[in-house]
Amino acid sequence: MPTNSKPPLESALAALLEPLAQAMVAHGVTVGSATEALKKALLTAAEQSSDATLSDSRASLLTGLHRKDVKRLRNLDEDTPERRSCSAAALVISHWATSPEFQDESGDPRELTRKGGEDGPGFDDLVRLARIDMAPGTVLKTLLDQNIVEQNGAGGLRLLTHAFLPSGGGAEQVAAYQATLSVHMMAATQNLLAEPGAARNFDRAVRYSHLSAESIEELRRISDERAQTLLQDINALARKLQDYDHEGGHTGRFALGAYILPSPDGTQEDGE
Repeated sequence: MPTNSKPPLESALAALLEPLAQAMVAHGVTVGSATEALKKALLTAAEQSSDATLSDSRASLLTGLHRKDVKRLRNLDEDTPERRSCSAAALVISHWATSPEFQDESGDPRELTRKGGEDGPGFDDLVRLARIDMAPGTVLKTLLDQNIVEQNGAGGLRLLTHAFLPSGGGAEQVAAYQATLSVHMMAATQNLLAEPGAARNFDRAVRYSHLSAESIEELRRISDERAQTLLQDINALARKLQDYDHEGGHTGRFALGAYILPSPDGTQEDGE
Protein backbone atom coordinates (compact mmCIF):
# COMPACT_ATOMS: atom_id res chain seq x y z
CA MET A 1 0.00 0.00 0.00
CA PRO A 2 1.26 3.50 -0.71
CA THR A 3 2.50 5.40 2.28
CA ASN A 4 2.44 9.11 2.94
CA SER A 5 6.07 10.21 2.98
CA LYS A 6 5.30 13.82 3.86
CA PRO A 7 6.20 15.11 7.34
CA PRO A 8 3.10 15.20 9.59
CA LEU A 9 3.02 19.00 9.75
CA GLU A 10 3.23 19.30 5.96
CA SER A 11 0.30 16.92 5.63
CA ALA A 12 -1.73 18.96 8.13
CA LEU A 13 -0.88 22.31 6.55
CA ALA A 14 -3.79 22.46 4.11
CA ALA A 15 -6.35 21.80 6.84
CA LEU A 16 -4.74 24.38 9.13
CA LEU A 17 -4.76 26.99 6.38
CA GLU A 18 -8.29 26.35 5.13
CA PRO A 19 -10.12 28.66 7.62
CA LEU A 20 -7.54 31.36 6.95
CA ALA A 21 -7.99 30.86 3.21
CA GLN A 22 -11.74 31.38 3.62
CA ALA A 23 -11.07 34.76 5.23
CA MET A 24 -8.55 35.59 2.51
CA VAL A 25 -10.97 34.87 -0.32
CA ALA A 26 -13.72 36.87 1.41
CA HIS A 27 -11.38 39.87 1.76
CA GLY A 28 -9.87 39.63 -1.72
CA VAL A 29 -6.40 38.50 -0.64
CA THR A 30 -4.71 36.77 -3.57
CA VAL A 31 -1.87 34.26 -3.66
CA GLY A 32 0.64 37.05 -4.31
CA SER A 33 -0.22 38.88 -1.09
CA ALA A 34 -0.39 35.59 0.81
CA THR A 35 3.07 34.61 -0.43
CA GLU A 36 4.48 37.95 0.72
CA ALA A 37 2.98 37.44 4.18
CA LEU A 38 4.37 33.89 4.34
CA LYS A 39 7.84 35.14 3.44
CA LYS A 40 7.71 37.66 6.26
CA ALA A 41 6.45 35.01 8.71
CA LEU A 42 9.23 32.57 7.76
CA LEU A 43 11.88 35.24 8.22
CA THR A 44 10.48 36.22 11.62
CA ALA A 45 10.39 32.57 12.72
CA ALA A 46 13.98 32.01 11.60
CA GLU A 47 15.16 35.09 13.50
CA GLN A 48 13.30 34.05 16.65
CA SER A 49 14.78 30.54 16.51
CA SER A 50 18.35 31.84 16.65
CA ASP A 51 20.14 33.12 19.73
CA ALA A 52 22.43 35.28 17.59
CA THR A 53 21.60 37.79 14.87
CA LEU A 54 21.21 35.98 11.56
CA SER A 55 23.06 37.19 8.51
CA ASP A 56 21.03 37.59 5.33
CA SER A 57 22.73 34.49 3.92
CA ARG A 58 21.95 32.36 6.97
CA ALA A 59 18.34 33.53 7.01
CA SER A 60 18.09 32.70 3.31
CA LEU A 61 19.41 29.19 3.95
CA LEU A 62 16.95 28.51 6.79
CA THR A 63 13.87 29.78 4.97
CA GLY A 64 14.54 29.29 1.27
CA LEU A 65 14.03 33.02 0.69
CA HIS A 66 16.23 34.96 -1.71
CA ARG A 67 18.72 37.21 0.06
CA LYS A 68 17.19 40.25 -1.64
CA ASP A 69 13.82 39.32 -0.11
CA VAL A 70 15.42 38.90 3.31
CA LYS A 71 16.96 42.38 3.19
CA ARG A 72 13.75 43.97 1.92
CA LEU A 73 11.49 42.25 4.47
CA ARG A 74 13.72 43.26 7.37
CA ASN A 75 12.96 46.91 6.63
CA LEU A 76 9.16 46.60 6.66
CA ASP A 77 7.09 48.15 9.47
CA GLU A 78 4.12 45.90 10.29
CA ASP A 79 2.81 47.94 13.22
CA THR A 80 -0.31 49.26 11.49
CA PRO A 81 -2.51 52.07 12.85
CA GLU A 82 -5.42 49.62 13.06
CA ARG A 83 -3.44 47.27 15.28
CA ARG A 84 -2.41 50.08 17.63
CA SER A 85 -5.98 51.36 17.68
CA CYS A 86 -7.39 47.94 18.62
CA SER A 87 -4.84 47.45 21.39
CA ALA A 88 -5.56 50.90 22.80
CA ALA A 89 -9.32 50.36 22.67
CA ALA A 90 -9.07 47.01 24.45
CA LEU A 91 -6.95 48.53 27.24
CA VAL A 92 -9.36 51.42 27.73
CA ILE A 93 -12.32 49.04 27.97
CA SER A 94 -10.46 46.88 30.49
CA HIS A 95 -9.65 49.83 32.77
CA TRP A 96 -13.09 51.37 32.42
CA ALA A 97 -14.77 48.09 33.35
CA THR A 98 -12.50 47.15 36.26
CA SER A 99 -10.87 50.24 37.82
CA PRO A 100 -12.72 51.43 40.96
CA GLU A 101 -12.31 55.11 40.05
CA PHE A 102 -14.30 54.51 36.86
CA GLN A 103 -17.10 52.48 38.45
CA ASP A 104 -20.34 53.58 40.09
CA GLU A 105 -21.66 52.48 43.49
CA SER A 106 -22.99 49.21 42.06
CA GLY A 107 -19.62 48.34 40.51
CA ASP A 108 -20.67 49.02 36.90
CA PRO A 109 -18.69 51.27 34.56
CA ARG A 110 -19.93 54.79 35.20
CA GLU A 111 -20.75 57.40 32.59
CA LEU A 112 -17.74 59.61 31.86
CA THR A 113 -17.19 63.10 30.55
CA ARG A 114 -14.13 63.89 28.47
CA LYS A 115 -12.30 65.92 31.15
CA GLY A 116 -13.85 64.55 34.36
CA GLY A 117 -15.44 66.49 37.18
CA GLU A 118 -17.00 66.08 40.64
CA ASP A 119 -17.86 62.43 39.96
CA GLY A 120 -14.25 61.54 39.27
CA PRO A 121 -11.74 61.34 36.42
CA GLY A 122 -12.94 61.50 32.82
CA PHE A 123 -12.23 59.72 29.56
CA ASP A 124 -9.00 61.58 28.87
CA ASP A 125 -7.77 60.56 32.34
CA LEU A 126 -8.76 56.97 31.56
CA VAL A 127 -6.58 56.92 28.45
CA ARG A 128 -3.67 58.37 30.42
CA LEU A 129 -4.02 55.90 33.30
CA ALA A 130 -4.18 53.00 30.82
CA ARG A 131 -0.73 54.19 29.62
CA ILE A 132 -1.79 54.49 26.00
CA ASP A 133 0.46 56.45 23.67
CA MET A 134 -2.39 57.76 21.52
CA ALA A 135 -4.53 60.87 21.58
CA PRO A 136 -7.71 60.34 23.66
CA GLY A 137 -9.80 61.69 20.79
CA THR A 138 -8.41 59.02 18.43
CA VAL A 139 -9.21 56.24 20.88
CA LEU A 140 -12.67 57.62 21.52
CA LYS A 141 -13.45 57.78 17.80
CA THR A 142 -12.61 54.08 17.45
CA LEU A 143 -14.91 53.17 20.36
CA LEU A 144 -17.74 55.34 19.03
CA ASP A 145 -17.36 54.04 15.46
CA GLN A 146 -17.55 50.44 16.69
CA ASN A 147 -20.63 51.14 18.88
CA ILE A 148 -18.67 50.15 21.98
CA VAL A 149 -19.20 53.56 23.57
CA GLU A 150 -22.33 55.69 23.35
CA GLN A 151 -22.31 59.48 23.66
CA ASN A 152 -25.46 61.27 24.82
CA GLY A 153 -26.61 64.78 23.95
CA ALA A 154 -24.86 66.26 26.98
CA GLY A 155 -21.52 64.74 26.00
CA GLY A 156 -21.59 61.89 28.53
CA LEU A 157 -19.85 58.68 27.47
CA ARG A 158 -21.30 55.27 28.36
CA LEU A 159 -19.54 51.92 27.94
CA LEU A 160 -21.87 49.45 26.21
CA THR A 161 -19.78 46.25 26.40
CA HIS A 162 -16.87 44.85 28.40
CA ALA A 163 -15.20 43.38 25.31
CA PHE A 164 -13.66 44.87 22.19
CA LEU A 165 -15.62 43.14 19.43
CA PRO A 166 -15.30 45.35 16.35
CA SER A 167 -17.99 44.97 13.71
CA GLY A 168 -18.50 45.71 10.05
CA GLY A 169 -15.66 43.66 8.55
CA GLY A 170 -13.33 46.67 8.57
CA ALA A 171 -9.67 47.13 9.46
CA GLU A 172 -10.31 47.07 13.22
CA GLN A 173 -12.14 43.75 12.97
CA VAL A 174 -9.30 42.24 10.95
CA ALA A 175 -6.78 43.51 13.52
CA ALA A 176 -8.78 41.92 16.34
CA TYR A 177 -9.00 38.68 14.32
CA GLN A 178 -5.23 38.74 13.96
CA ALA A 179 -4.59 39.40 17.64
CA THR A 180 -6.90 36.65 18.89
CA LEU A 181 -5.98 33.95 16.41
CA SER A 182 -2.23 34.56 16.46
CA VAL A 183 -2.04 34.17 20.25
CA HIS A 184 -3.97 30.89 20.17
CA MET A 185 -1.76 29.55 17.37
CA MET A 186 1.36 30.58 19.29
CA ALA A 187 0.21 28.68 22.39
CA ALA A 188 -0.48 25.55 20.30
CA THR A 189 2.80 25.89 18.39
CA GLN A 190 4.83 26.17 21.58
CA ASN A 191 3.20 22.94 22.75
CA LEU A 192 4.01 21.25 19.43
CA LEU A 193 7.68 22.26 19.66
CA ALA A 194 8.11 21.65 23.41
CA GLU A 195 10.76 19.16 24.49
CA PRO A 196 9.57 15.94 26.19
CA GLY A 197 8.75 16.64 29.83
CA ALA A 198 8.68 20.42 29.36
CA ALA A 199 5.79 22.48 30.70
CA ARG A 200 2.99 23.03 28.19
CA ASN A 201 0.38 25.73 27.71
CA PHE A 202 -3.21 24.92 28.55
CA ASP A 203 -4.84 24.35 25.15
CA ARG A 204 -7.78 21.94 25.18
CA ALA A 205 -11.17 21.66 23.56
CA VAL A 206 -14.40 19.72 24.03
CA ARG A 207 -15.92 18.36 20.80
CA TYR A 208 -19.14 16.42 20.28
CA SER A 209 -21.11 15.36 17.23
CA HIS A 210 -24.62 13.90 16.64
CA LEU A 211 -26.28 16.72 18.57
CA SER A 212 -29.62 18.36 17.87
CA ALA A 213 -29.89 22.09 17.13
CA GLU A 214 -31.58 22.53 20.53
CA SER A 215 -28.74 20.80 22.36
CA ILE A 216 -26.16 22.85 20.49
CA GLU A 217 -27.95 26.07 21.42
CA GLU A 218 -28.05 25.06 25.10
CA LEU A 219 -24.34 24.25 25.06
CA ARG A 220 -23.57 27.54 23.30
CA ARG A 221 -25.55 29.60 25.79
CA ILE A 222 -24.00 28.01 28.87
CA SER A 223 -20.51 28.17 27.34
CA ASP A 224 -20.98 31.84 26.45
CA GLU A 225 -22.01 32.73 29.99
CA ARG A 226 -19.27 30.81 31.78
CA ALA A 227 -16.50 31.81 29.39
CA GLN A 228 -17.49 35.49 29.67
CA THR A 229 -17.48 35.28 33.47
CA LEU A 230 -14.03 33.71 33.48
CA LEU A 231 -12.63 36.30 31.08
CA GLN A 232 -14.05 39.20 33.10
CA ASP A 233 -12.68 37.80 36.37
CA ILE A 234 -9.20 37.26 34.92
CA ASN A 235 -9.31 40.68 33.27
CA ALA A 236 -10.02 42.39 36.58
CA LEU A 237 -7.25 40.48 38.37
CA ALA A 238 -4.72 41.04 35.57
CA ARG A 239 -5.34 44.78 35.56
CA LYS A 240 -4.72 45.03 39.31
CA LEU A 241 -1.54 42.95 39.06
CA GLN A 242 -0.31 44.99 36.10
CA ASP A 243 -0.83 48.27 37.95
CA TYR A 244 1.33 46.90 40.78
CA ASP A 245 3.99 45.28 38.55
CA HIS A 246 4.35 48.32 36.29
CA GLU A 247 6.23 50.19 39.02
CA GLY A 248 8.93 47.53 38.81
CA GLY A 249 9.37 47.88 35.07
CA HIS A 250 8.25 44.32 34.32
CA THR A 251 7.43 43.44 30.70
CA GLY A 252 6.03 39.88 30.93
CA ARG A 253 2.91 39.01 28.94
CA PHE A 254 -0.10 36.81 29.62
CA ALA A 255 -3.02 35.87 27.36
CA LEU A 256 -6.20 33.91 27.99
CA GLY A 257 -8.74 33.24 25.26
CA ALA A 258 -11.87 31.22 24.68
CA TYR A 259 -13.65 30.06 21.55
CA ILE A 260 -16.98 28.37 20.88
CA LEU A 261 -17.93 26.86 17.52
CA PRO A 262 -21.54 25.66 17.27
CA SER A 263 -22.37 23.88 14.01
CA PRO A 264 -26.01 22.74 13.78
CA ASP A 265 -25.58 21.69 10.14
CA GLY A 266 -22.57 19.49 10.95
CA THR A 267 -20.32 21.09 8.33
CA GLN A 268 -17.33 21.90 10.55
CA GLU A 269 -14.26 19.69 10.42
CA ASP A 270 -13.73 17.90 13.71
CA GLY A 271 -10.38 16.33 12.93
CA GLU A 272 -11.60 12.89 13.83
